[in-house]
Amino acid sequence: MAPAWAAQLACVFLGVGVAVSLRAITNLFAPGVAPYAFIYPAALLATLLGGWQAGAGTVLVAGLLAWMFVVPHAVLAGAQMRYQAAAALVALFTAGMLIAVAEGFRRAARRLAGERNAKLQERELLFRELQHRVGNDFAIVNSMLDLQRRRSASPETRSALEQAMGRIRSISRIHRQIYALPETRHVDLRQYLRDLCAGLTEATLPPAGIALTCNCEQAYMSRDLALAIGLAMNELVTNAVKHAFPDGRKGSISVAFAHAAECWQLVVADDGIGMPAASSKTGLGTILVEQFVRQAGGTLAIVREQGTRVIIDLPPTAASASSD
Repeated sequence: MAPAWAAQLACVFLGVGVAVSLRAITNLFAPGVAPYAFIYPAALLATLLGGWQAGAGTVLVAGLLAWMFVVPHAVLAGAQMRYQAAAALVALFTAGMLIAVAEGFRRAARRLAGERNAKLQERELLFRELQHRVGNDFAIVNSMLDLQRRRSASPETRSALEQAMGRIRSISRIHRQIYALPETRHVDLRQYLRDLCAGLTEATLPPAGIALTCNCEQAYMSRDLALAIGLAMNELVTNAVKHAFPDGRKGSISVAFAHAAECWQLVVADDGIGMPAASSKTGLGTILVEQFVRQAGGTLAIVREQGTRVIIDLPPTAASASSD
């Protein structure tokens, strides 16, 4: 980082350059007119960028140049020298007042920017604290369900509680991942889905036999929509792992997100045993997926060809190819 004096000196050169350029243009059609007129905008620019020191330096250098090269033209045009000396003093006084006002504005702006940054940092800290507490709540609920599962003697109850615990862990993981992303207006969906797939590979897939791939176009989505899409994708992959590959069967699951003809499309497909037609609308997993898709403003379709393929169509406004 450049020292302060170097930045101020650069602002002086900039201000003087502006004054000289404007004077050169003016001399083309009115030589010597208003010798000190362009000192004011130059001083204002230098003060706003580099502080009062840069403004004062600009006034002194630009004023000296005007006295040496512009005033002689005015004298030749008939202006008396004693009036030019008085005009120089008035210009210096006026420029000093302008520098004082500009410096006051600059300091006020910097103070307001500092207060705004402090409030943003405080809000970010509170937001992170809230997310930490939410994560702790997930852990408490999961522990309570686990305690109840251990006390239950019914296999069906134990199985239902285990499924509920798995879903809570999944929601907690997605919540933690999406709110760990940088504080930007939109979520980088490609990186987000890749991270989710990596987490599912570690937490849900068996050590060997089932492969999970993720192929996502570069897209950006709001945080709320990305959360709903992540939950839907998580549920679909988890269901495929549980039901598409019974008895240790090997296979693969693919996750793809791309821009289709008039929509954005999320496709989760597997090459397992396929989903029976009678079960397409039953089960808590399907109900959850439908709710997540509805929350994202999309539609759901299931194709049973060489396994199961679930297609989620989202409106074209749900995502964009750039973060702007």
